[in-house]
Amino acid sequence: MWKWIRVPKGIALLGFLLPWMTVNCSGQKLVEASGFGLAFGRVTAMGQAAKASDGASLNIWLILALLAIVGGLVLLFLKGREAAKLVLGTSVAAIALIFVGTYRYGKDAILADAAKDGRNSGMDEAALAMIQVHWEIGYWLALLALIAAAAMAWLVMSGKEAGAEAKLRSLAGDATAAAKDKTDDEAPKA
Repeated sequence: MWKWIRVPKGIALLGFLLPWMTVNCSGQKLVEASGFGLAFGRVTAMGQAAKASDGASLNIWLILALLAIVGGLVLLFLKGREAAKLVLGTSVAAIALIFVGTYRYGKDAILADAAKDGRNSGMDEAALAMIQVHWEIGYWLALLALIAAAAMAWLVMSGKEAGAEAKLRSLAGDATAAAKDKTDDEAPKA
Protein backbone atom coordinates (compact mmCIF):
# COMPACT_ATOMS: atom_id res chain seq x y z
CA MET A 1 0.00 0.00 0.00
CA TRP A 2 2.94 2.32 0.67
CA LYS A 3 3.87 2.64 -3.00
CA TRP A 4 0.25 3.42 -3.91
CA ILE A 5 0.08 6.57 -1.74
CA ARG A 6 1.82 8.35 -4.62
CA VAL A 7 -1.32 7.98 -6.73
CA PRO A 8 -3.71 10.06 -4.59
CA LYS A 9 -0.95 12.58 -3.81
CA GLY A 10 -0.34 13.00 -7.56
CA ILE A 11 -4.08 13.24 -8.22
CA ALA A 12 -4.33 15.97 -5.58
CA LEU A 13 -1.58 17.90 -7.31
CA LEU A 14 -3.23 17.45 -10.71
CA GLY A 15 -6.53 18.58 -9.16
CA PHE A 16 -5.00 22.06 -8.88
CA LEU A 17 -4.92 22.22 -12.69
CA LEU A 18 -8.66 21.57 -13.02
CA PRO A 19 -11.44 24.11 -12.44
CA TRP A 20 -11.87 24.83 -8.73
CA MET A 21 -14.38 27.60 -8.51
CA THR A 22 -16.96 29.43 -10.59
CA VAL A 23 -18.92 32.49 -9.59
CA ASN A 24 -22.32 32.96 -11.22
CA CYS A 25 -24.86 35.74 -11.01
CA SER A 26 -28.37 35.01 -12.27
CA GLY A 27 -27.10 31.96 -14.13
CA GLN A 28 -24.35 33.87 -15.97
CA LYS A 29 -20.75 32.85 -15.27
CA LEU A 30 -18.74 35.82 -14.04
CA VAL A 31 -15.48 34.29 -12.86
CA GLU A 32 -13.79 30.90 -12.97
CA ALA A 33 -10.45 29.75 -11.64
CA SER A 34 -8.33 26.64 -11.23
CA GLY A 35 -6.51 25.77 -8.03
CA PHE A 36 -3.27 27.20 -9.39
CA GLY A 37 -5.20 30.26 -10.55
CA LEU A 38 -6.57 30.88 -7.07
CA ALA A 39 -3.16 30.32 -5.51
CA PHE A 40 -1.33 32.71 -7.83
CA GLY A 41 -4.02 35.32 -8.46
CA ARG A 42 -4.97 34.32 -12.01
CA VAL A 43 -8.66 34.04 -12.78
CA THR A 44 -10.79 34.09 -15.90
CA ALA A 45 -13.37 36.85 -15.71
CA MET A 46 -16.17 36.62 -18.29
CA GLY A 47 -13.98 34.96 -20.91
CA GLN A 48 -10.87 37.08 -20.34
CA ALA A 49 -7.88 36.09 -18.28
CA ALA A 50 -7.14 38.50 -15.47
CA LYS A 51 -3.99 38.72 -13.42
CA ALA A 52 -3.50 40.81 -10.35
CA SER A 53 -0.83 43.45 -10.72
CA ASP A 54 0.60 43.05 -7.22
CA GLY A 55 1.40 40.23 -4.83
CA ALA A 56 -1.64 41.02 -2.66
CA SER A 57 -3.81 38.57 -4.56
CA LEU A 58 -1.44 35.67 -4.00
CA ASN A 59 -3.13 33.15 -1.76
CA ILE A 60 -0.33 32.07 0.55
CA TRP A 61 -2.50 29.34 2.10
CA LEU A 62 -3.06 27.60 -1.23
CA ILE A 63 0.60 28.01 -2.15
CA LEU A 64 1.51 26.36 1.17
CA ALA A 65 -1.01 23.56 0.40
CA LEU A 66 0.75 22.98 -2.92
CA LEU A 67 4.11 22.88 -1.15
CA ALA A 68 2.74 20.38 1.39
CA ILE A 69 1.51 18.11 -1.41
CA VAL A 70 4.82 18.33 -3.27
CA GLY A 71 6.71 17.78 -0.01
CA GLY A 72 4.64 14.66 0.66
CA LEU A 73 5.41 13.35 -2.82
CA VAL A 74 9.13 13.98 -2.36
CA LEU A 75 9.04 12.13 0.97
CA LEU A 76 7.34 9.19 -0.73
CA PHE A 77 10.13 8.91 -3.27
CA LEU A 78 13.10 9.62 -1.01
CA LYS A 79 12.22 7.97 2.27
CA GLY A 80 10.92 4.55 3.14
CA ARG A 81 7.96 3.53 5.24
CA GLU A 82 9.35 5.37 8.25
CA ALA A 83 8.15 8.58 6.60
CA ALA A 84 4.50 7.54 6.95
CA LYS A 85 3.95 10.03 9.80
CA LEU A 86 5.38 12.85 7.70
CA VAL A 87 3.28 11.85 4.68
CA LEU A 88 0.18 11.75 6.88
CA GLY A 89 1.14 15.16 8.25
CA THR A 90 1.60 16.70 4.82
CA SER A 91 -1.79 15.35 3.69
CA VAL A 92 -3.64 16.67 6.73
CA ALA A 93 -1.78 19.99 6.52
CA ALA A 94 -2.69 20.37 2.83
CA ILE A 95 -6.38 19.70 3.59
CA ALA A 96 -6.38 22.30 6.37
CA LEU A 97 -4.52 24.84 4.21
CA ILE A 98 -7.01 24.36 1.36
CA PHE A 99 -9.93 25.03 3.72
CA VAL A 100 -8.26 28.13 5.14
CA GLY A 101 -7.18 29.33 1.69
CA THR A 102 -10.59 28.96 0.09
CA TYR A 103 -12.62 30.42 2.95
CA ARG A 104 -12.24 33.95 1.60
CA TYR A 105 -13.91 32.94 -1.67
CA GLY A 106 -17.12 31.76 -0.02
CA LYS A 107 -20.29 33.81 -0.27
CA ASP A 108 -20.38 34.50 3.49
CA ALA A 109 -16.83 35.86 3.41
CA ILE A 110 -17.66 38.05 0.39
CA LEU A 111 -20.72 39.47 2.18
CA ALA A 112 -18.74 40.08 5.38
CA ASP A 113 -15.98 41.81 3.42
CA ALA A 114 -18.50 44.05 1.64
CA ALA A 115 -20.19 44.95 4.96
CA LYS A 116 -16.84 45.69 6.60
CA ASP A 117 -15.84 48.09 3.83
CA GLY A 118 -19.18 49.89 3.95
CA ARG A 119 -19.87 49.07 0.32
CA ASN A 120 -23.00 47.10 1.11
CA SER A 121 -25.88 49.38 0.16
CA GLY A 122 -29.39 48.04 -0.48
CA MET A 123 -28.71 47.61 -4.19
CA ASP A 124 -25.41 45.85 -3.55
CA GLU A 125 -27.12 43.55 -1.05
CA ALA A 126 -29.65 42.48 -3.69
CA ALA A 127 -26.88 41.88 -6.21
CA LEU A 128 -24.83 39.91 -3.69
CA ALA A 129 -27.86 37.74 -2.91
CA MET A 130 -27.91 36.59 -6.55
CA ILE A 131 -24.23 35.60 -6.56
CA GLN A 132 -23.55 31.88 -6.38
CA VAL A 133 -20.14 30.37 -5.67
CA HIS A 134 -19.72 26.81 -6.97
CA TRP A 135 -16.83 24.56 -6.01
CA GLU A 136 -15.87 22.50 -9.02
CA ILE A 137 -14.33 19.09 -9.71
CA GLY A 138 -10.68 20.05 -9.13
CA TYR A 139 -11.41 21.28 -5.60
CA TRP A 140 -13.31 18.14 -4.63
CA LEU A 141 -10.83 15.85 -6.36
CA ALA A 142 -7.88 17.42 -4.53
CA LEU A 143 -9.63 17.12 -1.15
CA LEU A 144 -10.76 13.52 -1.70
CA ALA A 145 -7.33 12.46 -2.96
CA LEU A 146 -5.66 14.02 0.08
CA ILE A 147 -8.10 12.26 2.40
CA ALA A 148 -7.32 8.95 0.65
CA ALA A 149 -3.56 9.60 0.94
CA ALA A 150 -3.94 10.42 4.64
CA ALA A 151 -5.96 7.26 5.26
CA MET A 152 -3.43 5.13 3.41
CA ALA A 153 -0.52 6.70 5.33
CA TRP A 154 -2.36 6.08 8.61
CA LEU A 155 -2.85 2.42 7.68
CA VAL A 156 0.86 2.06 6.92
CA MET A 157 1.82 3.90 10.10
CA SER A 158 -0.47 1.79 12.28
CA GLY A 159 0.67 -1.50 10.74
CA LYS A 160 -2.81 -2.35 9.44
CA GLU A 161 -1.92 -2.07 5.78
CA ALA A 162 -1.65 -5.83 5.11
CA GLY A 163 -5.16 -6.50 6.43
CA ALA A 164 -6.60 -3.51 4.59
CA GLU A 165 -4.88 -4.50 1.36
CA ALA A 166 -6.19 -8.08 1.65
CA LYS A 167 -9.71 -6.78 2.30
CA LEU A 168 -9.52 -4.47 -0.75
CA ARG A 169 -8.31 -7.32 -2.92
CA SER A 170 -11.19 -9.48 -1.67
CA LEU A 171 -13.73 -6.73 -2.39
CA ALA A 172 -12.24 -6.18 -5.86
CA GLY A 173 -12.43 -9.92 -6.56
CA ASP A 174 -16.06 -10.05 -5.39
CA ALA A 175 -16.95 -7.04 -7.56
CA THR A 176 -15.24 -8.61 -10.57
CA ALA A 177 -17.07 -11.90 -10.05
CA ALA A 178 -20.41 -10.11 -9.65
CA ALA A 179 -19.81 -8.09 -12.83
CA LYS A 180 -18.86 -11.25 -14.73
CA ASP A 181 -21.97 -13.08 -13.48
CA LYS A 182 -24.15 -10.14 -14.49
CA THR A 183 -22.68 -10.05 -18.00
CA ASP A 184 -23.10 -13.79 -18.32
CA ASP A 185 -26.75 -13.50 -17.27
CA GLU A 186 -27.42 -10.68 -19.74
CA ALA A 187 -25.63 -12.31 -22.68
CA PRO A 188 -28.00 -13.57 -25.39
CA LYS A 189 -28.47 -17.32 -25.30
CA ALA A 190 -27.81 -19.10 -28.59
